[in-house]
Amino acid sequence: MRLSVLRSFARDPLLARTTMTADQRSHPVVQAILRRRADGSRPGERADGRRIALVIEGGGMRGVVSAGMTAAIEQLGLTDTFDEIHGASAGAFNGAFLLAGQAAYLAALYPHGFGNPAFVGLRQLLRGRAIFDMDYVIGEVWRRQRPLRVDAILSSPIELHCTATDVASATIIDLTHLGDGDEVRCALRASGRLPWLAGPPVEFRGRRWLDATLAEAIPIHSAQTSATDLLVLQTRPHGIQHTPLSGPVGRLTDRYLQTLNPALVELRLSRSERYDRLSAELGERSVDAAARPAVCVIRPPEGALLISQMENRQAALSTAGSHGFRAAWMALAGEDPEVLTVQRAYPSATAVTAAAPRDAEPASLAGRSGA
Repeated sequence: MRLSVLRSFARDPLLARTTMTADQRSHPVVQAILRRRADGSRPGERADGRRIALVIEGGGMRGVVSAGMTAAIEQLGLTDTFDEIHGASAGAFNGAFLLAGQAAYLAALYPHGFGNPAFVGLRQLLRGRAIFDMDYVIGEVWRRQRPLRVDAILSSPIELHCTATDVASATIIDLTHLGDGDEVRCALRASGRLPWLAGPPVEFRGRRWLDATLAEAIPIHSAQTSATDLLVLQTRPHGIQHTPLSGPVGRLTDRYLQTLNPALVELRLSRSERYDRLSAELGERSVDAAARPAVCVIRPPEGALLISQMENRQAALSTAGSHGFRAAWMALAGEDPEVLTVQRAYPSATAVTAAAPRDAEPASLAGRSGA
């Protein structure tokens, strides 16, 4: 062997460089969650008189952070402690995969373009497709190539709520009571339909829909009307404010929204201010023992990697996902764990019985999972 062919190994992107310190096991919301796990409490069969909602922020590819958090919740055996799951945009994707028992699976797919890198790029325009083609991801990749277990979602007693922005009213609307696989996929499309970048508004239930984060990035509006306790997963580190769209992208977006409904432009222009105000309010409510509903917020700590909603670097996405995983694990288990990417097998097929839903699909192909 010639020494000239030797090369250094790539740096491990999951190697801890940011310390997680926010142990929240003493918080009343976390205590209620851990008590339910210890008691073997099941959704639909509660005895504690509480209704606990998981609220998941989106943010495009920055959703890998909350995906890592849901992967930690899944691995800690806490999924069944929730009665409702509310997600906005990528947060809706993460909530759906958590309900399907595939949270770690989706977290591992983010660094690879949600499972297929063909979904994004300017070359999509030459094929008559959107730059960010979530129709392809949701309708093809997550249905046939790396399938989402919609049968598990539909059979779960935990309610899935996907929020989206209604084009006509320029308000946030809760899409729930999803009756079959097509409705689940339509709700996911609607929740994540970025204006013009991802195609025209999604038509569903007689209305047209755009990305949830246009009206509300942290989907608490419906959760706080029905739940007694909220566990909120945010994607930005402490102290980081919302960043408006850059000048050219912002102008193109506003021009597009103007043709649909001028009120949508006002939503876009006020989004950063509204996000920062809501984020601060949630922080205050999380330390207020008298707050109703009770609120606990899990966020990456100051110094954690901040990525954009259009991030596509594999190492950056893996690192951000691991920060989300570790932040949630620390908050819920009181330990900052080492995170590894490991080989993990997923069934290549699921037996379909006569009693199975018509929309039942394979669980997944073999994949890599970790944070």
